[in-house]
Amino acid sequence: MNAHFVCIKVDREERPDIDAVYMNATVAMTGQGGWPMTCFLTPDGEPFYCGTYYPNAPRGGMPSFTQLLGAITDTWRNRRADVAKPRPRSSPS
Repeated sequence: MNAHFVCIKVDREERPDIDAVYMNATVAMTGQGGWPMTCFLTPDGEPFYCGTYYPNAPRGGMPSFTQLLGAITDTWRNRRADVAKPRPRSSPS
């Protein structure tokens, strides 16, 4: 992981505010939340891919965590414009 990613672990009990931001993104992207949660972010901190659990080996239609890391690395290298494009933010109420 360290070869291609800057890994950050958030303690959800110490920083529930940060956990909530990325849990909301995970739910928005996948329709469900839970832990362990993995989010891949742009350098600006915007999540572009999130999920909750990835097995060691592919099963049940899910990729392994290693496969996911390879796919995210490939996407970032070859289709960065697709993931890093600005997204509209909702207006505060």
